[in-house]
Order: sequence, then C-alpha cells, then structure tokens
Amino acid sequence: MIKQLFRRSLITQPRLFTFSEYFKERDKAEIFEYYNNKFTDKRYIMYTQKWRNDLEKKAKRRARHQELERQRTLPVAQECKFIVHDQLKGIELPTSLKFAVCKIGSSQYKVVKDDQIITEFMEGLDINTTIELDQVLMVGAKDYTVLGRPFVENAKVLATVEQQTLSEKELIYKKKRRKRYQKSQGHRQKITILRINEVVHDVNDQLLNRAVALI
Repeated sequence: MIKQLFRRSLITQPRLFTFSEYFKERDKAEIFEYYNNKFTDKRYIMYTQKWRNDLEKKAKRRARHQELERQRTLPVAQECKFIVHDQLKGIELPTSLKFAVCKIGSSQYKVVKDDQIITEFMEGLDINTTIELDQVLMVGAKDYTVLGRPFVENAKVLATVEQQTLSEKELIYKKKRRKRYQKSQGHRQKITILRINEVVHDVNDQLLNRAVALI
C-alpha cells in the first residue's frame, strides 16, 4: 500500500527541475567572451585573412585586365582585299556559286546557299523570320576571293530562323573516390537553327580597281 502511494505521488507531483539562471548567465558570458576575443584568435585570423587575400587578388587581377582593355588599341579598319585567281581569264559576273565566312556571336561559320547551321541562342527572333548577317569576314567564288579587314564591304548573308530549341542532353558526372560521393546531372543548351537563303555580295567598279592577282 505504501509503495503504491509513493508511486502515485511520484507520478502526480509537478516536475521540480528547471534550468538554472546561473547556467544561462554563464552561457551568455561565454558567448560574449567568444565574440570579443575571436578577433585576436590566431586560427580565426588565419582563415579570414586567407579568403580576404583571395578576394584582394581577384580585385587586383580584374583591375589589371580592365586597364589593359582600356590601353588596347583596336586595329584600324582597312579596305578589303580583292584577289583574282586567274589574271588572264578574269572573272565572270554575276556569280551564283559563292561561299562566305560570317561571324555570329563569338563563332565563325563557313556557309553556302541552303546550308543549315546551329548557332548560339539569338533572343527576340521568331520562327520563319528572315535576318541579315552583316559581319562577313570573307567571300569566295570560283574566280575571285574577297578578304575583309575586318569585314567585307557590301556583303551580307540572308538566313531564316527555323528553330529555337535545345541541344542534345550532355551528361555531367562527378565522383570522388573513397568519399561515397557521386553526382550525375544533365544539361541542354539553348540554340538557334538557321537556314542560309543567299550570300549577297556586290562587286562594283571601285572594288575591281583594287584587284590583285593571286601569286
């Protein structure tokens, strides 16, 4: 009977354990001391100085590259060079069979009529839209070649936008041996598919007067 009453009293009596204010104040003092002394801790200074040095190096490198870009002088545009393959035979105009090397974004493409090329994604273009590519670096035909310095005068490439789509999926796999770490990820790049309609180049008298024979 006494054991049962004792057990009931243990069950029904309120819990007397509470977190002491002493421990709370001690934790506050430790946290305050940590934040005050961390700036003098050698390990903390070593780690913070390490990433600060990296940031300073990146900033200096960026400033140095910007200064070099400002000091760099772009080449002066010159007249394009007109080369005749056979001086005795001359050239036949108009010429339908022509190729061109045009610049789209950061890449160069050699194109002829009815070619299909895959380029970087070109924003703001709808399907079946006709565009002009005016950055032509070179134009070639059966009888002559025109070299642009940097671009060919009176030359352009007409193209039609066929698709605005994504490229084939490329798998990116990462693994660290003996670490139980492996990661697989897929990526599809935005691309634009163009169909070349025509390579346009006007050979005028001014260009013919600058003709140079092929050596």
